[in-house]
Amino acid sequence: MRFKEGERMQKRTDIKTVCGAAALLAVMAVLLAAFSLMGRVNVEEQPLRDWSDGRFGWSYEVMTNGEVRPYEPQFQEDEFTLALPEGTTAVRITRVMEEEIPGAQLGWYSAGVCVEVFLDGELLYTDFGQAQRGDDEFLRLTQKDWEQNSRKLSEDVKNARQVGIGLPSDYLGETLSVVSYFPDGYEDLVPVYPYLTSPEAYVAPIVVKGLKDNFNMTLYAILSVLIAAMFLLDVRNSGGDSRTLLLSLYFLMQFLRAASVSFSGFYSDLGPFLNTSILSRLYMAPLYLYLALRLKGRWRIPLSGAVLLWSAYEAVWWIAVMSKEAGNADFIGPGSMVVCLAVAAALGAESLCRSKREGLNKKMLFGYGLTATAVLAIYLADRAIVWDGLGNYLVGIWSPLLQGNFDPAMEPVNYVISVMTIIAVILEFIFRTMSTLQQNSVLKDRARQTLESYNRLLEREEATSAVRHEMRHHMTALSGILQTGDIGRANRYVDAVIGDLEQIPEGRYSKNMLVNVIVGSYLDQARAERIQEEHHLNVPPELDIADEDLSVFLSNMMQNALEACRRVEGTKRRIKVDMHLRGKFLFIQCVNSAPAQEERKRRPGHGYGLAAMRAVAEKYNSVLVAERTRDGFLVESDFCLNRQGMKKEESQSP
Repeated sequence: MRFKEGERMQKRTDIKTVCGAAALLAVMAVLLAAFSLMGRVNVEEQPLRDWSDGRFGWSYEVMTNGEVRPYEPQFQEDEFTLALPEGTTAVRITRVMEEEIPGAQLGWYSAGVCVEVFLDGELLYTDFGQAQRGDDEFLRLTQKDWEQNSRKLSEDVKNARQVGIGLPSDYLGETLSVVSYFPDGYEDLVPVYPYLTSPEAYVAPIVVKGLKDNFNMTLYAILSVLIAAMFLLDVRNSGGDSRTLLLSLYFLMQFLRAASVSFSGFYSDLGPFLNTSILSRLYMAPLYLYLALRLKGRWRIPLSGAVLLWSAYEAVWWIAVMSKEAGNADFIGPGSMVVCLAVAAALGAESLCRSKREGLNKKMLFGYGLTATAVLAIYLADRAIVWDGLGNYLVGIWSPLLQGNFDPAMEPVNYVISVMTIIAVILEFIFRTMSTLQQNSVLKDRARQTLESYNRLLEREEATSAVRHEMRHHMTALSGILQTGDIGRANRYVDAVIGDLEQIPEGRYSKNMLVNVIVGSYLDQARAERIQEEHHLNVPPELDIADEDLSVFLSNMMQNALEACRRVEGTKRRIKVDMHLRGKFLFIQCVNSAPAQEERKRRPGHGYGLAAMRAVAEKYNSVLVAERTRDGFLVESDFCLNRQGMKKEESQSP
C-alpha cells in the first residue's frame, strides 16, 4: 500500500511539473507574440519611390556644374536606379501630395547624402545651417559649408540613417519637394525618395524593438545569474557540477550580444566597444561544449574536443580576418553547423538508446516532442513568420546559405536546444533540491531517534550507578542476616537484590558512550530477532569526530544492515561490526547477510543512507566502500582523525 501511494504521489508530482513547464512556455509565447503584434500596426509605410515601370508623379531637376535644368528620368538596367548626368551635385524631385493618412509623417533613409524638404515652398527640414541659396532655391554649397557640416557627414551621412518629420494636417494638394545634395567626388548619385507613414507606424516598431531588446537582455541576465546561483547552492549541498557554469557563460554572451545590438547599446559606447562579430561566432560554443560533456558514451571526448578545436579555429580566423576585412567576420561557417548538429545528434541518440535499455518511455518522448514543438512555435511567432509566411522565411535561410552564412539556419536550432536545455537543467535542480530536502528530513528523523536512545541509555547508566552504589550496603545487610542464622530471610533478600540487578544493562560494548547507544541498540534488536551478531568495538571514550557525524554514519550503517538481514530467509543471518583505531585513522567495518538477488523497490527514504555515509566519510578525508562480497554486503571506511586529538585519545585508551 505504501509503495502504491508513493507511485501515486510521484505521478502527481510529474503532472504538476509538466503543468508548470507548460505554463512557463505559454507565458513566453504570449509575451513574444504580443511583442510581434504590437509591431504590426494597421498603417504600413507607403513608399513614394519611382522606378521604370512605376511612377508617383515626380518631376525632376538636376544641378550640373552649377546650372539647374529639368531632367527626364532615365533608369539604369536594374530599372530602379536613376541614371543622372555626370557632374550632378544636387537633384530636386517634386510632386503634389494625393495620399491621405491621419497625422501623416514623412520619412526617408539616406547614406552619403544631405537632404532638404519643402512643402509649397516652405522649408520643413534641412541638413545644413547657413548657406547661400540661389534664385532657383538650390543651395550653392562651398567646401567650407561641407566642412562645417563635417560632424553630420562623419557620424550620420556616411552611415545609413532614418529621418522622420511631421506633416501639417492640410498637406493634401500641396507640392512636396525633396532636394538631395552630394559631396564633391561622391560616386553613388541616388536621390532620396521619401515614404509616407503614420506616427504609430514609425514609432511603434522602435518602441517594440526596444521592449523586446530589454526583455531579452533581462531574461539572459537573469538566466546567467540564476545558473551561477544554482551551482553555488549545489556546491554547498553536494559538490556541484562545474559544467553548468558553461551555461552561465552562454547566457552571459547572449546578454552581451543582445545588449550590443539594442538601441541603447547601439547609440552608447557599449555597441562600438563590443565587437558583435566575435560574439556571433562563439556564443554557441559554451552551450554545445556543455552538451558534449553531458554525453556518457564513447562520443563524449571526441565531440568535446571538436567543440574546443572549432572554438579555437573561429577565434583565430576572426582575428586574422578582422585585421583585413571585418565585413564577413560575423558569418557563421559550415564547420560550426556540422559540430553543433553532431553534438545534438549524439545527445539525442544516446537518450533514445538509454530509453530503449530502460524500457521506452513513450510519455517522455511525447513530452520532449511537445516541448520542442512549443519552443519552435514561440520562435516562429517571435519573428512574425506566422504572418509573413513560412516560404519567405525558408528563402531567407537558403539565400544566406548560398553566400556561406549559416547563422540564419542555425538560429532556430540553437533557440530550441538552448530553451530545452535550460528547462531540463532547472527541473533537475528542482528535483535534486527536493530530494536533498527529503533526505535531510529522513536523516533528522533518524538522528532524533538516536538521540532518544542515547538519553534512555544515560538514564539506565544513572540507574546502574545508583544500584552499584547500594551494593555495598546490600552486602553489609546480607552479612548481618546470615550471622543471625535466618536463612529464609537471607534468600528473600537475595531474590530482591537480583530483581534489581536484572534492570541493569547486560554490559557495555565499548568505552565510547555514543557507540554504545547506536551500535548497541541495533545489536540488541538483532539478538531479539535471532540474528547472529559479532562485534569488536575497541573505541576510546573521546573521538575527534563530531557526534552528529558519527551518529549519522553508524545509525545508517546499522539500520541498513538490520534491514538487509530481515530480508534473508532461514537461519543464516548475521551482523559483524568492527571498530578500532589504526594509527590516526578510525577503522569502521560492517558485514551483514544480504539477499543474493532481490527486487529493488523504491521506498520512502530508500537510498539516502549510503549517500549520507559517503558525505560523512568524505568530510574526514576518507572514502566509503560499499560492495557485495561472498559473505554478504560489506561497508567499510577509515576516518582520518586530528593528530592532536589522536594523542589525547591514545593516552586515554588502555
